[in-house]
Amino acid sequence: MVSKVWINNVRYCNHGIVLLNVIIILLVIAFVGMSLAIFFSAVNISIRTIVDEAKALYLAEAGIARILYILRTRAGASGQLDETIGPISLGEGTYTVKLDFTQSLITSTGNVHGITKTLQLHYSVL
Repeated sequence: MVSKVWINNVRYCNHGIVLLNVIIILLVIAFVGMSLAIFFSAVNISIRTIVDEAKALYLAEAGIARILYILRTRAGASGQLDETIGPISLGEGTYTVKLDFTQSLITSTGNVHGITKTLQLHYSVL
């Protein structure tokens, strides 16, 4: 049975109001769902960037560790080390190490998915 309302001697039907309310509620739920999907997508991209930055930093540290090992094992040996070593692939990225013997400086750069981190180490020879 359709509910009918009389206002000022005019009859109105209410059966279209329910459909309108359902459509409005569905639109609100869809909007909230899309907003949450966009939010979680942005968070996921942000987390990936933070992880790639950490990986690039660790690769730069690996470059420092490798060149220190090379310098220790070749100490006093004849021959000259190259001034630039790399890029050397490791895991998901690469690292490059540059030696500056005049300033006693080692510069190592790690690169993962386009994100770059650089470390510098001053050393002294005893």
